[in-house]
Amino acid sequence: MTAAALIPYTAAMILDAIARKHSDCALVREVLVTDPDADRFASADAWVAAGRPGRMPQFEPTARRIDGLLFDGGQSRTAIEVKISRSDYLRETDAKRRVWRAITNRFVYATPAGLLRPDEIPDGCGLWEVDDAGRVTIVKRAKSNRNPEPVPHQVLVALAYRLKRKGTS
Repeated sequence: MTAAALIPYTAAMILDAIARKHSDCALVREVLVTDPDADRFASADAWVAAGRPGRMPQFEPTARRIDGLLFDGGQSRTAIEVKISRSDYLRETDAKRRVWRAITNRFVYATPAGLLRPDEIPDGCGLWEVDDAGRVTIVKRAKSNRNPEPVPHQVLVALAYRLKRKGTS
């Protein structure tokens, strides 16, 4: 039986373990970014080709949430997507990862130990496991994006407002 079956993990428990392991880093939880390309498939050509009548509706950009965004104090940013069940992981798509992989140096899945196999993790992504003692192990290293796009202004503003609400302005 795996640790995943022994302890009812929560995303908060997984992120707490990562925060302890990386105590010299800043871990920001639940960060949203707008994905301007999310609805690119809904172009006028695709709309017409699909046989949809009339005028194409206007689509709003899709917000993509990441469970944790880790800043190492240098220039490195890691997007952390926590999965506590296989069914949750099986709903993952490249579209959900795309914007975060573009603006961070690494994209990793963080799970209870034994939940996923390294060969199930998409190319370029990493796998960090948390065991029942709260230890974090890197099971599969993420490929480094050496030239990530800048963090969007909208994300920086959201982080600034979050700090202001905490009274640290």
